[in-house]
Amino acid sequence: MDGIDFIQDLAVVLLAAGLAGVLCKRVGLSVIVGYLAAGIAIGPNTPPFSFVSDVDRIQTLSQVGLVFLMFAIGLGLSLTKLGRLGLPTLLATGLGAFFVLNLTQALGLVAGWSTLQSLFVASMFMVSSSAVIAKIVDEQKLSHDGAAQRALGITVMEDVVAVVMLTILAGRVHGGAGEEANVGGLLATMSAFVVLLVGAGLLLVPRLFRRLESRADPELQTIIVAGVLFLLAILAAKAGYSLALGAFLLGAIVAEMPQKSGVEKSFAGMRDVFSSVFFVSIGMMIDPRLLLAVWPQVLGLFAFVMVARPLGCGVALVLCGTPLRDARGASLLLTPLGEFSFIIAQLGVGAAVLPKEYYPLAVGVSILTVLATPLVNRHSDTLLRVVTRIEPRWVEKVFEAYHGWLRQLQAGRAAPLVWRLTRGRLIQVGVEMMLVTGVLIFSPQLQTALINSGLLAGLEEVVLGYVFWAAIGLLTLVLLFAIWRNLATVAMIFAESVGSSSVRLHPGMIDKGLRAVCALILGYWLYWILPVDALPGWGWLVIVAAALVLAGVCSNRLIYWHSSWQSSLQDVFVAGPVAPDVRADARVALDQGLEGWGLRLADCVLPDNAMHAGQNLATLGIPSRFGCTVIEIERNGHVITSTGPDLRVYPGDKVLLLGAPADLEAARAFLVECESGVGAEPEGTLRHSVLETATLPAGLRTGQTLAELGVARATGVRIVGIQRGEHRILNPGGGQTLEAGDALLAVGTLDELRAFRRWLEQVATA
Repeated sequence: MDGIDFIQDLAVVLLAAGLAGVLCKRVGLSVIVGYLAAGIAIGPNTPPFSFVSDVDRIQTLSQVGLVFLMFAIGLGLSLTKLGRLGLPTLLATGLGAFFVLNLTQALGLVAGWSTLQSLFVASMFMVSSSAVIAKIVDEQKLSHDGAAQRALGITVMEDVVAVVMLTILAGRVHGGAGEEANVGGLLATMSAFVVLLVGAGLLLVPRLFRRLESRADPELQTIIVAGVLFLLAILAAKAGYSLALGAFLLGAIVAEMPQKSGVEKSFAGMRDVFSSVFFVSIGMMIDPRLLLAVWPQVLGLFAFVMVARPLGCGVALVLCGTPLRDARGASLLLTPLGEFSFIIAQLGVGAAVLPKEYYPLAVGVSILTVLATPLVNRHSDTLLRVVTRIEPRWVEKVFEAYHGWLRQLQAGRAAPLVWRLTRGRLIQVGVEMMLVTGVLIFSPQLQTALINSGLLAGLEEVVLGYVFWAAIGLLTLVLLFAIWRNLATVAMIFAESVGSSSVRLHPGMIDKGLRAVCALILGYWLYWILPVDALPGWGWLVIVAAALVLAGVCSNRLIYWHSSWQSSLQDVFVAGPVAPDVRADARVALDQGLEGWGLRLADCVLPDNAMHAGQNLATLGIPSRFGCTVIEIERNGHVITSTGPDLRVYPGDKVLLLGAPADLEAARAFLVECESGVGAEPEGTLRHSVLETATLPAGLRTGQTLAELGVARATGVRIVGIQRGEHRILNPGGGQTLEAGDALLAVGTLDELRAFRRWLEQVATA
């Protein structure tokens, strides 16, 4: 009957989660809040409603939910997506986490927490909930607001911060590969492991997927991907890290592949089921009596989070060049805490680093931030006006001066030719050095696992050791040979650059000197990662001599193997749109305020039974009826920007509109009207285009038409409005002439708008 009891417990958990989720959706709350409430209601700490008989088994099942949850988060965060977020977003995320960490550590000194306790609490507060923020952005129709776009970019990157912190904390409390006392050592070892796992995954998983795809059997693909998912999670746990790291990395790998959408669909059901079990199990661990006992601390930490996170994230965004108002607006969106706070609290309480009271405390603070954030952002304009009114004027002047200095710095910055020629090779050297580090550090654990698995039971342990280390040595030699060739090339480029401008130093001397320095650095690095004490000195001399001979004799073969591996990795990545490399050579006057225009962007998706489907834009008459302009239409992933009067709209089209807020609401209601009444708008919106204004500086290219300037071709943005003195031109044509001092209303993605600002700076010196 033991199995029947387990099935009964699982039924209670899922039904409670479903009912609580429905109730929360009805009142506009996140379903995560419902799952937690369901766990509290049916858990062992709320008699007489303790419906679950074996909490330990549900806790075990919740680990499966954690794996699927982290896999889903990784699927939404591909490596190329990280690259497209841009350096300012990456820096702002890191700086924001750093500021929150330090503010929390200062609070810990006052509260009397230990260093490790402060680190755990800071980790809970360093990461916002991407799911909650995305929901708020969608409900409050902020999809095309610049501050909201920046907040979404930050919260995506904060998932990476959370995984890093979770891994560091797991290493600190569990030992294993991460038992080094300093965070630097933990980060270095973890980076090596991540590069090793991602490198192996990018090499093997795409080939596996191509084989499965050729079989045309989605059932087999789902089963095998699930097996690989749990295997990588176990590998991460065996290496001394958390299950979450392996699952997250596989999700990030799969996110780069063409099969991503199919995998997302096949795993959506399992993710929803098991992630709900995970959150309900978290609720089960909460003792309501403890929650009532610590409610003053909950309110105090809630107030701290509502101040510390906007302050830290806002200052970080301003320091990275974001306009003051947009930075403050984005920081107000970044306050809700989410799933990672629960996971970190669970780890801290389970490891006895945090008292058991901290678990309900973390959940209480998180729930309050989730409830408060929509209310705060609904009145964000009023709140920001109050802040602007009461803050000293010198604060705004300081930030304006700082941003002016940043623009001057960017205008005068021209990357040296040497750096442009060597940057890619140096990055490759760094990645491959971490890969070698991971191979050599974790190979003994892999060898032990192979011996214990019994897969190679026919081989003697000594023979297996020789074969295993020969394979590891060959792999390491291929990578070391590639590292040396890249370093030698960098040394040669640098020597030619420096030597050509120096009378005393010959390029050949500089080249040899740099190669000697690189050889010393590589030798020192290998000394620290190799098991030097495992062999006598003569043994290492034999290995080095054999490696040199093999590199000299088989150099072409080593180059071929390395090139094949690189080619396999490059086949995985799909190149995304890259903004043109326009050099910023002068300061340009920018006006980030849009209030004077009174215009907003909004989108809507035509439902399947849309009343106006099949009609062209001339028949619809959106501009004449509602005073709105159709900017673009997205159809089957293709964006149509030439919105002429003959263009027809069809079910599933995403229509991007520009107009006043009231007009936009009326136009959206008109477009989504169905044959049987007003229908619900399908999910999925254009979340990338935002509005921004800029002033056209004086230059030789002013006085030309929009068509002659080719703004859209150069930057990707479209000019949808021009203000010249008191005269305003909306939706100008290609023949419209631009003059110095014109205020331009541009629409585009954040990346395109950055390219647009660089283009304007180029106009100033053209």
